Formats: sequence, C-alpha cells, structure tokens
Amino acid sequence: MFMDEATKNALDFQYILNQIEVLTPYGSLLKKRMKPYLRGSEEDLKDQLHMIESYLPFIKNNNIRREFNNLLSHLKDLRQSTKRAMEGFILQDVELFEIKNFLFLLRNLKTQMEKENIPSFKETRIELIPKLEKMLDPEDTKIATFYIYDAYSEEIREIRKRKKERDNFIRTQKKRIKDQVKEDLNLDLRPDNSVVVSRENKSLLKTIKIYPYLTYLSETYLNIKFTIIPTDEISAAEREWDLLRDKEEQEEMRIREFLSKEVGKRRRELYRNMLSIGKLDLLLAKTKLAIDLDGVKPEIGNEHSIWIKDGRHPKIENLLKKREMNFTPITLHLKEGVACITGANMGGKTISLKLVGLLSVMAHYGMYVPASEMKLGLSHYIKSSIGDMQSTDSGLSTFGGEVRVVSDAIERADEQGIILIDELARGTNPEEGYAISKAIAKYLIDKPAITLLTTHYDNVADLKGIQHLQVVGLSELKIEELEDEIIGGDGMEIINKHMDYRLRKVDKTTAIPRDAINIAKIMGLKKEILTLAEEILTNSQCTDHNSQLKTNE
Repeated sequence: MFMDEATKNALDFQYILNQIEVLTPYGSLLKKRMKPYLRGSEEDLKDQLHMIESYLPFIKNNNIRREFNNLLSHLKDLRQSTKRAMEGFILQDVELFEIKNFLFLLRNLKTQMEKENIPSFKETRIELIPKLEKMLDPEDTKIATFYIYDAYSEEIREIRKRKKERDNFIRTQKKRIKDQVKEDLNLDLRPDNSVVVSRENKSLLKTIKIYPYLTYLSETYLNIKFTIIPTDEISAAEREWDLLRDKEEQEEMRIREFLSKEVGKRRRELYRNMLSIGKLDLLLAKTKLAIDLDGVKPEIGNEHSIWIKDGRHPKIENLLKKREMNFTPITLHLKEGVACITGANMGGKTISLKLVGLLSVMAHYGMYVPASEMKLGLSHYIKSSIGDMQSTDSGLSTFGGEVRVVSDAIERADEQGIILIDELARGTNPEEGYAISKAIAKYLIDKPAITLLTTHYDNVADLKGIQHLQVVGLSELKIEELEDEIIGGDGMEIINKHMDYRLRKVDKTTAIPRDAINIAKIMGLKKEILTLAEEILTNSQCTDHNSQLKTNE
C-alpha cells in the first residue's frame, strides 16, 4: 500500500481530489481508480505530466474549455447498455438513442480537437465508428434523436404507408358523420367524437334515441353523453389498422434486435472510446487543477530525494486568503535519512510537514504541484503520524497510538519511502519522550527512507547526520516595536501576521529561538511571569553549557 487512510486524511489529499472536476461517468470511474506512480514507473509518470503540459495552453483558453465542458457534460454512461447488447438483450429505443448520441458526440469531440490542433495521445485517441453511426442514422439526418426509420426495411415502409391510408380513411369517414350530425341536429362533436346533452333537453334526447349516427356512452345526473356509431367501413378499417399496428410492432422489434446485435458486435470499439474519453476527461480536469493552483510540473528524477521551492499547501492557503492573509511559501531539500524541524508551537512545523507530504503525493499521482519548483525521486510508500493518534476503539492513549503508527512506518524503513512524524513522543513525559525521539531518529539516520520529523526537543536534531531545519518563526521579530499593536489587539491575529513560516538550516551553534516567550508576550501573559521565565531559561542554558564542558573534559 502506498498510503493508508490516516495519512490521506492528515495530508488533506481528499481536498485535492475534490478539486479534480471530471465531467463524464468514465472520468469519474477513472478518478476513483487513480493509483500512484511508484518507484520504477518514472517514465510513465513523465508521460502523464507531459500530456498535462501539452493541454495547458488550450485549457487556459476559456472558449476552448467551454467547448470541451459542453461536449463532455452530455456524455452518459453506456456501459450497461453495451453489456446488455453483448449478452443478447434487445435494447430499448432510449438506449439506442443514447448510443447514437454518444457516436455523434465522439465525432464532434474529434472535430473540435482537430479544429483547435489539440494534441491526441494514444491514451486519449477518439476512434469513430462510422458503420454503427450509419446504422443508427440510416437517413443521414445528423439529428441526435432515435426512431425506427422507414429506411430500415421495405416491410416497415409498406406497413406504415398502409396504416396512414387506413388512418386517413377513418378520419375522413368520421368527419363526414360529424358534419352530418351538425347538419341534422346542430350539434358540435368534440375531438373524441362525443357530445354531451342536458337531461332537460328532452326533445333532442328523443330525437337522438332514434338517430342512426349516435349512440349512448355514459351519463351523470345532469347530462347524457353520446358518441358516433362507426359504419361497417369504419369498423373494418379500424380492425385492419389494429392488425397493421401489431405487424409494425413486430417489425420494429426485429429491427431493434438487429441493431442491438450490431451494437454488441462493436462493444470493443465502444469500450475503447469510453476509456479514451475517461482518460481525456481526467487529464483535462488535472490540467484545470494545475491552472487553478498556479502549479508547476514536478521534475521526476532517479535520485531518491525531495526538493521543493516556494511550496504552498492549497487548503491552508485558501483558508488564509479568506482571512485576507498570505501563505508563506516553504523551501527545503530532503534526502534519504532524517531531517528534523524544530520551533515553537504555532510556528508552522506541522504545516511544513503536511506540505511536504501533500506535494509529494500529488506528484506521485501525476499532478502539477503548487510551488515554483519541485524535483522528486519516486517512493514506494508514504506514512505519516500527524495529529491526535488516540484511539477510542482500541483503548490506546495518544502515545500508544503514536507508537503503533511509527512502528508500522519503521517496518518499511528499509524501503525507499517517505516517513512523516509530527511532534514525536508528545504524548508521554518529557524525559522518556526525548529518549524515544532521539532513539527513533538515530535508528532512521542510515535508512533509505526519507524521514521528516518535527519535535520540540531541540537536542534530537544534534545527532550527526541529521539535517536540522528551524522555523524562522518570530525569532527575527523585535517585540518591543509591537507594544502599541499588542495593547488592545488580537493576539492571534498579531502572531499570524508576523509569524515567518520559512525554514532555515541550522547547526548546534545556532541559538535556540525564544518564540514561546514572544508568543506569550503577544498573548498578554503577565510581565512578572515572563521575566521569571526568561531568568529560568537563562539559568537552565548556563547549567546545560557547564555540564557539557565537564563532559568534554
């Protein structure tokens, strides 16, 4: 498995999937079946990204995009009808209509692509089925409706001709009778050849009783309804019309059976086009997403590493935009082994972790990524431990949940994958948490997995071979210049405004930033407490320094 459900949720990958707006049932099916390109399938992934790159200039054109949307949105799911035809069932008129419409849309789609010189690839090639198209449109009407045309057989033509003659004869004879009734009784018959007479008009009722062209039909307490008496000629013509209708239905059934068999014979061609349309639909949706995210094509290499320049997390960026705030792009370079991000809470460590994971997953799934540059070597898996790992189902504590997830990741550490761990061992006491964190980091240093972890234990990153990344945070902020802003201001808004989420590479000599102290000041903690905290921190650092000197001696 490349990615489990917990990792998918933690990285907000479903948010990205929701932005891929396919328009056809075939595109929806392929979207659900999307799989990542794993290590070893670099060339296939490059081909996928190349196709998106080829479609970009066309989908940026709103007119072309609208044309595609219009055509694709009218395509219906014909898989079941095609399967029924293949299995020998006789298709209904509505099914034959939808297949005919599908063939017309294929032609229009192919014409549109040729007109705009839009690239066609093997995976998205539209192949017309002119013989089936002609069978469903024998009179070459070019109209996307279906009817059992007279052109299908001489017999159906003759039956309909005779039916029409009988129908005209019946209508003519009934009109003659209606005109006679009008002349004799001054009564206007309804279109259904009936007439309603009031019970109070007794003289007229007496006349109608012996009148040769009208007969009783029904009555109410106020009126009596009559209808015309068909002549022997009319009755004979109606019986013949009924027989012709039965013959017409039988012949239409025979024609539908023939057409259904022809559809079944061409099932492979139909299914190939459905697949091509699904792939085209999904590719166009990915292309649109690339435009909407202002994304860049990730460069796929053989070296197992991750390079991101000015990366952005789309979901978080969108949330910040709604608050009229900007996302600070993040740049970093990760190789096999361990990289550690440190910094105060609220400093963006988790966001950096999720960003690396999300952009990596997007690239593995053949998408453009929201960054100015990205280079990536494919992995076999990605595993994360982000958020509250507490499990009420199994009764595990937060720490227990963390250990289980991290243990699962470590089991695959000898494979080239990506491991993301947020605030390792935060769910237990600091002394043991530090020891476990450092032990896990030390174990993973020489593994072929790319491990990125965040921690509030700064000394975890002091191990040789670990890349130490530090969130700039509020370390460069001159807190005294914000006193007027802090007084009466919204602490959270101030922090978000001035927090610098960029990462910088540091070493043992780099001073530990006092972001927590600055955050506490902005949030309004009493000055007396802040002063005591700074004294305690200074004394603690001096003690640690002296202990280190003694150890070195």
